[in-house]
Amino acid sequence: MVAGVGEAARGQSATRCPCSNLHTEQRSNSLRPGYRLLRRASQNPVNLTHLKRVLATCEKIRCSPGTRNGGRTLLADFDSEARIAGDLDAVGRAISHELGGRLRALLLVGGYARGEGSMVMRNGRLSPYNDYDFMVVVSGWRSVRKKLATLSHEWTGKLGVEVELSPLSENSLARLPRTLFWLDVSLGGYELVAGDQQIVAELRNLTPRDIPLEECGRLLANRAVGLALSNLKSTDNDYRKARHAHKAVLACGDALLLAADHYQSTLALRLEAIQRFESAPYVGMWLVAAYHDAVEFRKRPDLWQPAGGDINTWYETTREMISIQHLRFESWRAGAPTNVAAFASWKGRLYPELPDVRPVGTVVSSLRAVAKREASLFPYLGHIRERLARIAVALAYGHQNPASRGVAARLLALRTSEPSDDDLRRALARLVSRGG
Repeated sequence: MVAGVGEAARGQSATRCPCSNLHTEQRSNSLRPGYRLLRRASQNPVNLTHLKRVLATCEKIRCSPGTRNGGRTLLADFDSEARIAGDLDAVGRAISHELGGRLRALLLVGGYARGEGSMVMRNGRLSPYNDYDFMVVVSGWRSVRKKLATLSHEWTGKLGVEVELSPLSENSLARLPRTLFWLDVSLGGYELVAGDQQIVAELRNLTPRDIPLEECGRLLANRAVGLALSNLKSTDNDYRKARHAHKAVLACGDALLLAADHYQSTLALRLEAIQRFESAPYVGMWLVAAYHDAVEFRKRPDLWQPAGGDINTWYETTREMISIQHLRFESWRAGAPTNVAAFASWKGRLYPELPDVRPVGTVVSSLRAVAKREASLFPYLGHIRERLARIAVALAYGHQNPASRGVAARLLALRTSEPSDDDLRRALARLVSRGG
């Protein structure tokens, strides 16, 4: 029978994948097991020799950098593009002046670099909605870390948009970790704002096949954290909740595409891919419609309206569907339970491979969190991300369930069996920065 990814990695006995009609004799090591997730129920058995030939032919196309839509946002608005261009120019000149010869390159990454930035109306004019995320490539990153933190704060105040300036050593460009973040950069998700164009050529070239599937689980857990924080913060405005829900929907679709060798470089291309696989059991009509809605939200979040008009009803329904998608994927990938409380209490490993963490870092991260009373030592789950993933699921999808809240409180080292929403939110927020 067909083995799941986690089982294949551990060499355990194979089990049947619910969306596949294939058998073990048809399996090939050159194909990711996840391609079966997007099999249509009505498809005939795949000719694997033909499929491998098609994959080899399309590899360069599928993994090549995407082309931007001509701007940095999803809107065709001249004033918005001019505003962003002015902001980037100002930041680029400031960083070049402050760092001088230590600056090798200033790279814009994230939504605006991919041409997928959002704009909202503020004070009568369209303004950036997303953060400006920069990677500051320098010859020695430790010497500029404090200066960049100061500059981030200063330029956030000047522009009215969160400005993140993250240092990156020039020596690390050729050995960047195999994470989803660096995959998106490698697929064209960056823009050189200042510095030497030759430095960009040193970036490690990653393809979707290079990324371990633990990154899918990490993405889903990170988005669940956003949902959990919205659930626990009574003052969270409706559109902040909507933003977290839409990001979680996109994560559900992106995880499937990466696992099935169909991950693309832009939202538009990934939407097309999801739509092609609507009849696949792990996709379905809801995910296709929700993914499309999430892309539309990115254009003008302030103008978006949920189907039916009531955002709270939409949020609760969407959150429930996300929980099904999230837990079903993790069950396939790692063998985790599909029940929220059982998942939070599960003692198996969600992340046997962490591409951006050294082996000793697993123990160190846990001990630091225990020392700062951000987490309990027992049950020992390995890297702090293991703990964070369980807490996120418990509070994103079961925050009103006493059993789920109790598990989360224990993992967060809270000394009460009946923590308040504020207790849980503060403890979770402290742990997030350490969990990564």
